[in-house]
Amino acid sequence: MKSDMVILNLKLENILAFNDFEVSFSYPKKLSTSLIEEENLNYRKSFRYKKLNVFVGSNSTGKTSLVKCIWKTLLFLTKGERNEIESLYRNGAEHSSIVIDFVKENIEKSSLYRVIIDHKSGELKIAHQIVDIKEGDSYESLRKVLDKKEYVLKDYLEEIHELNLYFGWNVVLPATEGGFDTVKFLHFDEETREKEYINILNDVLITLDPSIIEVKKSLDSENAIVIKSRNNGNIIIQEGNRLSNYEMLSSGTKYGISLANTIYSIKYHLNGIYLVDEQFSYVDSEIEAAILALLVSLLGPNEQLFFTTHNHDILDSKLPFHSFYLMRKEIVGDNQKIYINCASEAGNKNNVSPKTVLDNDVFNTSPNLERIYSLFEKE
Repeated sequence: MKSDMVILNLKLENILAFNDFEVSFSYPKKLSTSLIEEENLNYRKSFRYKKLNVFVGSNSTGKTSLVKCIWKTLLFLTKGERNEIESLYRNGAEHSSIVIDFVKENIEKSSLYRVIIDHKSGELKIAHQIVDIKEGDSYESLRKVLDKKEYVLKDYLEEIHELNLYFGWNVVLPATEGGFDTVKFLHFDEETREKEYINILNDVLITLDPSIIEVKKSLDSENAIVIKSRNNGNIIIQEGNRLSNYEMLSSGTKYGISLANTIYSIKYHLNGIYLVDEQFSYVDSEIEAAILALLVSLLGPNEQLFFTTHNHDILDSKLPFHSFYLMRKEIVGDNQKIYINCASEAGNKNNVSPKTVLDNDVFNTSPNLERIYSLFEKE
């Protein structure tokens, strides 16, 4: 079910490894040229947001954790399941909070929400405020209005019932995360949609593994596909099975099913928020760049893509400077803190690419390799 909703800002306090953390997904100035069209609300054109948000960083810098925070916040606000939000609390923290600003829009009304999810001494409460978005309003102007509002924390179930929110999202995490090692297919009532889905599976899986000849729906097993391979004959992939059990498929190819699901979902606008995390660790960088470009081209009005990568070559693409975020983690004594900087903070002069910002280590995001180099010196 599609819901016209975009995220503008997220603040995290004592959530996983995040402390005093804030990231914005809006931008104040209209771009003269951009490969991404309609980076504004469908019915309020001056209200701008980032349709693509790419998180780049070395290992353990918080990329997957940030995607999980967004996903579980949406899940909690929709279903009110306390365990989903409690799984994000930092161990030992007496007080944790999430503050999220987002827009819900339809042809009749555009509204900016701020929701505070507060956990203190075992009590979970929520506060919220809503302001209408008028013609000419921007997030930057209405954020000041929200800042002046009074927020009264109430019982979380009562507030969720009053908010009556529904968010449509599609999330893909690595198979190492619980539940994401399971084969899942999209299902359709219409034969034409099913054929289109199988075609996308064909294109994605054959690109990832040229030894695959064909992908088709199984006629013998319900909710299964058959991969015809030059190397391994016919491989039946059954929904509900674990991807890790299919040893004859490469690691990258296993992720192809989830990627095909996301491509189809964006192409037919089944959701509004798309979260794609660490799906290309085993995939050629050129394929990753091509799939990301495809996903961006398919995004419709009031849709957003959040994407994580280790591939620094992505930063050399022609996508907007403001779409890229560089992440790092610092350890001071027993404390750790995650930092995030948008590439546009370094300026976009003289056609400098985000990759140049990374290569020059403007935000101190390069990993510390001293311990690795020290091994060369040890006997």
